[in-house]
Amino acid sequence: MSLLSRFISKRGQILSRRVNRLTLKQQRLITIAIKQARILSLLPLFENNEKKKFEKSKKSKSTTRTTRTVLKKKK
Repeated sequence: MSLLSRFISKRGQILSRRVNRLTLKQQRLITIAIKQARILSLLPLFENNEKKKFEKSKKSKSTTRTTRTVLKKKK
């Protein structure tokens, strides 16, 4: 799996041919192998090493939003 991980970015995207310096045929074979590894759960769809953006941090306090109803005055 370390061989396939060389062709995947940190975000889990398959790197382009220019970055990998592969021929078209080699890139197609690498792409098929990566997709098969993902289907077999040998490779994750994305890396979990980075913290999730939407995860709540321990230091931040949650804020509650209040909704205000506005009533129209009758004439």
